[in-house]
Amino acid sequence: MVGLILRRLLGALPAIAGIVVLTFVLTRLLPGDPAAFFAGPAATQASIEEVRRQLGLDRSLALQFIDYVGDLLRLDLGRSLASGQSVVHDLAARLPATLELTLAALAVAALVGIALGVGAALRPGRWPDRLCSAVTVLGQALPTFFLGLMLVYVFYYLLEWAPAPMGRLEIFVSSPTEVTGFWSIDALIGGEFDTFRGVMRQLVLPVLTLAAFGAGPIARMTRTALIEVLQGESVRMVCAYGLSSRRVLWTYGFLPAAVPILNTIGMVSSFLLGANVLVEKVFGWPGVSAYAIESLLVSDFAPVQGFVLLMAVIYVLVNLLIDITAALIDPRVRLHG
Repeated sequence: MVGLILRRLLGALPAIAGIVVLTFVLTRLLPGDPAAFFAGPAATQASIEEVRRQLGLDRSLALQFIDYVGDLLRLDLGRSLASGQSVVHDLAARLPATLELTLAALAVAALVGIALGVGAALRPGRWPDRLCSAVTVLGQALPTFFLGLMLVYVFYYLLEWAPAPMGRLEIFVSSPTEVTGFWSIDALIGGEFDTFRGVMRQLVLPVLTLAAFGAGPIARMTRTALIEVLQGESVRMVCAYGLSSRRVLWTYGFLPAAVPILNTIGMVSSFLLGANVLVEKVFGWPGVSAYAIESLLVSDFAPVQGFVLLMAVIYVLVNLLIDITAALIDPRVRLHG
């Protein structure tokens, strides 16, 4: 198991190094002059050049890149020119909001996707299969920002069932005492049940938006993998021994099909992290994705680079967790992984 973890971590290093280089180069190629932006509209050319010198942007790209890599090795992601805080501080303050939203959406997508996929595999060609196909197509065809806006229009504007899409809590509800940064958990830890209800109400629409996007691939993979296993010789043999259909399904059908389903869940988690960029803007969610978009609009390089690097590290860690879980379920992964 330790060898598997080391191989996965070493295999991720070239990808992370490539992301560091690409994000550095691409942010320098973005249109706009950050020195002119932060000098202000009334700035003279001399004052703009002075700001450029203070930001280190008058140096060659090679020297800027060497400084950037040196800072990265010290876990220093630079300072946001817009907020005035270090990027590490800003990301740490906003990351729990993004993770709370993404993990909740991933859990809902996995539950719904697996339930739909199992139903479709047990009744191919019948209504559970058609329902699975319909949910998959709708979830993938509708852009996440459009689905989010539609849910806000129906459930907030027309029906008035949902709270205003303005962040993690309604304005009349006080935030919980932070312990983990996950407000739903912090509210429960502090016994603040009114706050917990407020947090959950704010989570419903953005979670549904993201989960609708992620449930489709999980449902399709569950259906395909389960049908393949259920039609195999081993399942026919255990059926011949008279085992109950429930035991055949979950022990001899679902468990062997779990590894490809887990891999799909890992892939979907990266999709959700990307889709978060638009969903956080639609719902006013104060996460790292919204922070990166706001920084990008003002050519604030350091937060954008820090955000991309953070997403890459999270993606590697999530896939490492998926690989470990798959190895625990299927010994062949440990042998050939």
